[in-house]
Amino acid sequence: MNKLIGFEEELISLLKSLKQNTLANSILVSGSKGIGKSLFINTLIKEFIKSRVNHDKLNHHYSLLEKNIHPNISILKKEFDEKIKKIKNFIAIDQIRKLNKFSRETSIINNLPKFILIDSADDLNTNAANALLKILEEPKLNTYFFLLSHQPSVLLPTIKSRCVKIRLSTHNFTNFKNILISQNTSEDEEVIKFFFDITNGCPGLSSTYDLEEFLSIFDKLTYSIADFDSFSDNNKYLVNLFSNFSNEKLQIFLSILKFILFTLAKVKHNINILDNYLSSNVKDILKVSDKMSIDLINKKLEYLINNENDLFTYNLDKKIFMINFFAEK
Repeated sequence: MNKLIGFEEELISLLKSLKQNTLANSILVSGSKGIGKSLFINTLIKEFIKSRVNHDKLNHHYSLLEKNIHPNISILKKEFDEKIKKIKNFIAIDQIRKLNKFSRETSIINNLPKFILIDSADDLNTNAANALLKILEEPKLNTYFFLLSHQPSVLLPTIKSRCVKIRLSTHNFTNFKNILISQNTSEDEEVIKFFFDITNGCPGLSSTYDLEEFLSIFDKLTYSIADFDSFSDNNKYLVNLFSNFSNEKLQIFLSILKFILFTLAKVKHNINILDNYLSSNVKDILKVSDKMSIDLINKKLEYLINNENDLFTYNLDKKIFMINFFAEK
């Protein structure tokens, strides 16, 4: 397990309540995707176990935690669908039923409560969300539910009302830098600044990128967006490249496209991005701002926002999707 960097005050507060048996049974932990919500809760559980278990048995418990097989902990995520060989789009009601059974069982290890981690609650479909609500309405003694959410606004209001709410803010640059260095992601100051800017201080997102590839594509995207020749060599290269990406990888780069466009929109509205960003790569967006009108920026943004969901839901042709994006005038 990686070492938690940041969120010290939140960790101390929750751990104190847990030790004093004053913590609510249901806790909603929200924050941007990649901020470290799962690591935060796993660290909380690890520290609590450390306070309750004999020292000579700690390594055994830590080993179970690392392998995600600790008998007192259940982690709920979207499952892999063997039929289509893909991860499902949602957490289904059958998973909640299994979770309910786990929550009712007596703890195998004396002196330790049971912990249920739902990562993320945003992925619950309607039936699963309603089934979870019924469980939360009848909390079991010595059982704690931690609901992780990137976007709490999509959760049922009745679920949110049952939970104590903890909000984890984005990291400052110092913490972000230390996290990336500790994970051997990069020690290059300029690279770290770049990822800090484009991920909005969410280090977990950086680990999904190939740094050299990402920087190269980012620079090409910045200039392609403002290229009035829809069929320039650079645009053709990006269209062919993106058409061969997996859905997950393409989603990442579409989010970067939107980041560039939103940044250009800020420039057009006289917001000084030099005050907002650290990276020279991101500041290079300024160089193309004069080549695009605010109307064109809005058209390209609207195209992405209106069509991205259909692209992945209906498995549309990625090449045509990108050609149409660059053709927007």
